[in-house]
Amino acid sequence: MTNKQKKCFVLMLLGCILIVLFQLIFRIGNQSSWQLIIIQLRLPRLIFELGTGFAIGLSALLLAATLRQPYLDGSMIGIASGSELMIALITVLFPSSLTYRVLIGTVAGILCLLLLRGSIFKYHNHVLFLVIGGFCLAMFFNALTTILTESSGWTGKSLANVTWLDVSWLFLIVSLVIASWRKNSRYLQYFALPELQTKQLGIDEAKIAMNLQLIAAALLGAVTAVLGTVFFAGVIINQLVREYTHLGIIARIPFVITFSILDVLLADTVAHFIFYPTELPTNAVLLVLLAPAFLLLLMRWSRAV
Repeated sequence: MTNKQKKCFVLMLLGCILIVLFQLIFRIGNQSSWQLIIIQLRLPRLIFELGTGFAIGLSALLLAATLRQPYLDGSMIGIASGSELMIALITVLFPSSLTYRVLIGTVAGILCLLLLRGSIFKYHNHVLFLVIGGFCLAMFFNALTTILTESSGWTGKSLANVTWLDVSWLFLIVSLVIASWRKNSRYLQYFALPELQTKQLGIDEAKIAMNLQLIAAALLGAVTAVLGTVFFAGVIINQLVREYTHLGIIARIPFVITFSILDVLLADTVAHFIFYPTELPTNAVLLVLLAPAFLLLLMRWSRAV
């Protein structure tokens, strides 16, 4: 890691810390219930923001690496939309089950992954089929979610109603994911090699890809259950870090996760405070913030053509 990269990483960390402090203390004033506001409202929301950033960044990197398609993430192939659809269905049919929405979202993300692996992922060597097939599935799930929630009063797509129970479930899922990650992380570097070379090394790429994709699906499903689908966010974050650091897959992980956390923190801060006490959808604000970054990437890619 060069000095410039180290400085960039430190600046991102400082940005995260400043936003966390801002969210904790802004508009508290001399309110008699300030402790309750921080402990019951702002702190669980902040912790969930950190987990959301971690999930979006890591899941995008893992899916892009294991599918060998750098311009894909879980939102573009239906994993996020499938999780959101499951939560919408639960909201309509069994609203009392929403206390377990993070767990339900995790299960839905894994089920979507298994569906994809049995169908669309078989075309991972044919980029056009993979992109079109995955995106059609995502749009289908998204359309069903819209139909189901049209008159249900569903309040997804925001972190405004995060509870300590949501945080607890997310903590449990992240803990299990980290345990699985410790067993499989050393194999991620092999996806930087050509597929033929990994076969020659005797590596079971399909099994490793499955394990890493399960991690990505579980993480993305868990946070999508609360945040809703954020199209392209993961791939934009991953590609920005890749373009400006030129680091390999393993070395890029801390940058991708930290930058993703910073983006989610900033988006939710804007969503919560810009029209306070009115809340904006956090996922929509995140898309607005990332849109200029997407244009920047397009400009850089156009110069390389």
